[in-house]
Amino acid sequence: MTYTIKRLWQLLLDGDTEWGTLAIRPQRWGATSYRIVMYPPGITAEQRRRVRLWRGCYAWGAALWLCATAVLSGFTTPWTAVVIASAITAAAGAVSGARAKDTRKLVRSAEVTVLSPDTDRAALARARLIVTIGAAMTKVDAMRNDGTLGLTQHELMWWHAYEQLDRNTAIPSFGRYGVVR
Repeated sequence: MTYTIKRLWQLLLDGDTEWGTLAIRPQRWGATSYRIVMYPPGITAEQRRRVRLWRGCYAWGAALWLCATAVLSGFTTPWTAVVIASAITAAAGAVSGARAKDTRKLVRSAEVTVLSPDTDRAALARARLIVTIGAAMTKVDAMRNDGTLGLTQHELMWWHAYEQLDRNTAIPSFGRYGVVR
């Protein structure tokens, strides 16, 4: 049981890949959302954990706020508990942002929502770019895990994929359905 908890905690902090994440999710009314987040190549595990903690602040911050409010409301008035819990959550978010430092600015992400049926070629091209980069990095990870690809080649492919999400070379953002950050 202890190994399972340790492995789950490690997966929560490190993620399942060191290069970033790819998420393809169905949305309402037949739309599909595509999102890729890429960490800068050469990032250490500690830097990646700090960035993941900062990027997940909205999720763990909400849980922290609810727990702190529930605990503090037994010791003080409800409004005082809300104010103290809000201050604790804001401080924790600020600390996580400060610990992520400049690494958080190097993280690149792209997101697009494709409506179905969609004839918007720019949205489809951005979705294809996201899927292509994510599939390539997944394949590169599998090859590294199999031993057919060395660490240097893995890092090189990671740099290539990271550069594909460069703000200057990526498809320009448009409307609320697609952004490159």
